Amino acid sequence: MNKNILRAILLFALAFVVGCEDDDDPFVGDDNFITSFSLKQGEISYDASFKGDTIILETPEGIVLNDVTASVVCSENSSIKPHPSVITNWDEQIYFVVTSYSGAERRYLYIPEKKALAFEGIVILNTQEDVDAFGAKGLTRIDGSLIIGRQNGTDTIRSLEALSSLKSVANDVTINRLFMGYELTGLDNLEEIGGNFMINYVDSLWGMTFNHLVRVGGDLNIGSNAISEILCPRLESVGGTITLAAAFVTSDFSSLRQISGGLNLNGKTGMTGIVFQSLERVGGAIASTMTSLKKLEFPVLRNCDKLTVGKGALGLLYMPLLEDVATELVVENNPLYEVSFPVLSHAGMITLNCPNVNQFNAPFLKTVDNNFSLTLAGVNPEQFSVLESVGGVLSLNFAAEDFKLPSNLKKLGILVISAGITRLDIRGTEINELQFNGVGLENTTVIGDDVFAGGFNLQNLGGYFPKLEGFHEIGDLTIGYLGMGGNTVEIAGIRKINGNFSYWANSNVDGILLTDLEEVGGNFRLFSNIKKYHFPKLEHIGGNAMMSIDNYDDQTFPLLTTVGGDLVFKTGYQDRWGGSYGPQEILYPSLRSVEGVLDIRPATPSPWNENPSEVNKKLDNLDFLAGLESIGGFRLVNHEVMISYEGLKKAISTCPASKWQVENNGYNPTYEELTEKQQWTKPE
Repeated sequence: MNKNILRAILLFALAFVVGCEDDDDPFVGDDNFITSFSLKQGEISYDASFKGDTIILETPEGIVLNDVTASVVCSENSSIKPHPSVITNWDEQIYFVVTSYSGAERRYLYIPEKKALAFEGIVILNTQEDVDAFGAKGLTRIDGSLIIGRQNGTDTIRSLEALSSLKSVANDVTINRLFMGYELTGLDNLEEIGGNFMINYVDSLWGMTFNHLVRVGGDLNIGSNAISEILCPRLESVGGTITLAAAFVTSDFSSLRQISGGLNLNGKTGMTGIVFQSLERVGGAIASTMTSLKKLEFPVLRNCDKLTVGKGALGLLYMPLLEDVATELVVENNPLYEVSFPVLSHAGMITLNCPNVNQFNAPFLKTVDNNFSLTLAGVNPEQFSVLESVGGVLSLNFAAEDFKLPSNLKKLGILVISAGITRLDIRGTEINELQFNGVGLENTTVIGDDVFAGGFNLQNLGGYFPKLEGFHEIGDLTIGYLGMGGNTVEIAGIRKINGNFSYWANSNVDGILLTDLEEVGGNFRLFSNIKKYHFPKLEHIGGNAMMSIDNYDDQTFPLLTTVGGDLVFKTGYQDRWGGSYGPQEILYPSLRSVEGVLDIRPATPSPWNENPSEVNKKLDNLDFLAGLESIGGFRLVNHEVMISYEGLKKAISTCPASKWQVENNGYNPTYEELTEKQQWTKPE
């Protein structure tokens, strides 16, 4: 056999063997897998897990992956780039490319993840030994609450440095009153507190610095008589209320954007200024009672539920972007140059009690849901000229020569007028009620529409009534208790009260004079023992009338002709000790008609209360009613010496028999005895 034939036979046999091996062996040079991945640091090895082409390596928080040895196993005859041996920073994501023997590539993403070393439950650290032992565990998270120090007894904790690995607490962090450390170093690596952060009047603390704290899920309450510095420069949000009740002079909340609850600035401090540079929203109330504070600034705050600034030394209240105060805005007496809210458009209620401030600036204020009270040295009406609605009471207490209500203010609940405004023009505004109170109103003129649908209410009026222009007809007139010191209340110009007139239980006044009143459309209630009531032009009362007064003269009711409802008045009574109370005479010289019941009693403190022991022992006739022509009923009780009813001769025929009631008098005739038998006086 020659050499060429032998070479051909050998090649054929070799080809047969390789083909068989291919049938039994899957390796064809295309594999490009990473089959295992781990990093070893010292004696500790960290094994990665695989999710598809993602390599996830978990290490405890606080572990820095340097000086490590990588152990990476790939498919046979494949290569990897970058090679693990050249990588020095394993704390960053890395892309690896594995190339098979045949040249096929596969990309893997390496992701390092930090796993918290957590403790579940409540951690209570009462001694320094407790702190050091817990800190030695290197925990980064507490899935519960952390309580440091006792409320009572003697604590030995002076340092929290052992807790420096701690980064988050799921619930509350509480530092109690008897903690003895000066600083909170050790807790200053906290990034998040899920619940409340409470420093319960820890008077040993000089300062608190939390440079990493980003979020507090509940309340942040700092109470201490010694803390002079509160620094939380990265804190962005607080889910509850912030209360700063510490003697701090320095603070930093420069990243704080949102407080879901309130903000209470209660520190007794010499601090002169606080700025919340980034705070945009406060869900609850902002309240400052720091009397030494001279500057309070919220440069980007847009809304809050309530704003209260207590009496103090504040010279600047800076809120240039505040648009909405949902429930109440209160500024008490401070030496402010001005009270300025340049973009405020809505408030639930406003109370400005700043008697030394003569600048109020709210040019975009449109709506106040409830009361709006202005006590200022002076006001320029142009500074709130777009006001459209006040749902409750508008109180004006400031000095101004001429003041006109804003033209857009079409409706108003109650307007309270105090001294200071020389001429007040309320024409064009529908007002439910005008209240007059205070002293010095004799220098005020109020200008209104001729027909004013609202009512007048005199409350705590300490001087004379103002002058009126217009107001020929009003809705109601109510006169409450007045501090007049014996002066007379004279209301001129009003000709008609379309509603009710009421003057009740007031003795600190010499007289009530309504010199032009001709008609009261509703009820008329008059109860007091003052010296004089003058209604010289009053002719008609449309509803019920009660006259519980002690003094009549020729100007009391000289022209009163008709009463559309019941008329009740008292005649006077004597008590069991011989005292005499009530009018000496009763004058209704023009009275012709009472459409309801004419009810005559010894005393009438109210129409619902009558004391049967109060008996009149003086009045023996009704001759003062001789001009009466018509009555809708008659009632006379407890007049021991009453023997003559001749004053009812003209009116008796109009009185229904069913509404005739006379009892406990000297003479109690039946209706028939008067109408049929004409027995007007008691028979002998």
